[in-house]
Amino acid sequence: DAFVTKLNAAGSALAYSTFLGGNGEDTGGGLAVDGSGAAYITGHTDCYGFPSTGEAYDTTCNSPVWGGDAFVVKLDAAGTGLEYATFLGGSVQEGGFGIAVDRSGAAYVMGVTGSSDFSTTVGAFDTTYNGGTDAFVAKLNPAGSGLEYATVLGGAADEWSAGIAVDESGAAYLTGETASAGFPATPGAYDTSFNGGVDVGDAFVARLNPAGSDLEYATFLGGSSDDSGSGIDVGEGGAAYVTGYTYSSDFPTTPG
Repeated sequence: DAFVTKLNAAGSALAYSTFLGGNGEDTGGGLAVDGSGAAYITGHTDCYGFPSTGEAYDTTCNSPVWGGDAFVVKLDAAGTGLEYATFLGGSVQEGGFGIAVDRSGAAYVMGVTGSSDFSTTVGAFDTTYNGGTDAFVAKLNPAGSGLEYATVLGGAADEWSAGIAVDESGAAYLTGETASAGFPATPGAYDTSFNGGVDVGDAFVARLNPAGSDLEYATFLGGSSDDSGSGIDVGEGGAAYVTGYTYSSDFPTTPG
């Protein structure tokens, strides 16, 4: 099962701690908390008996045979009940790895899909599966009952996603790893050329506009060996802070 645990401010006791799952395999991937103390969780479920809720966006597992779906859950501030729980996916395996929440309570989810029929939305940045595994970004409305947008992000090879943050305007900042030379880097971005090779990926950093309809920028980040982004946050003025790992001795560090 996945679990969700809240420790008190002193770290001396559990405010609450709960299982989250069904009778298959369930894993938590990312968590965010809103101003009321409600927890938003994403991860992966094998689907069997996972507790989706009646008014949620998708109450039916899309891939019980081929590996399961991502899930998105909002847990109330006391940890005693689900405000919503939804599946998110297509006919092949998905997993959720990063989640952020804005002031309205809308959840922004980043994950990975292997499904050519992943549920993208009309007008989103990329509605067509690109091959291998793609990253996905989805924004759920505050009730968890519908998608405000959902897009895939990637090239012909594999992408892995890891981190997402949201600024005051609703722009989503994304990081992960790509093995695709054709990943959609944008003109004028820091690094528009793939640095990796066969089975060797670059980290990527991207900013998706508030409507989910276009990339404000997308850049590679890496050296000649394997590099991956795992966490991201945004500072004043929209500067992105990214952490990850590198195996590259020529990773682009800066003087000082």
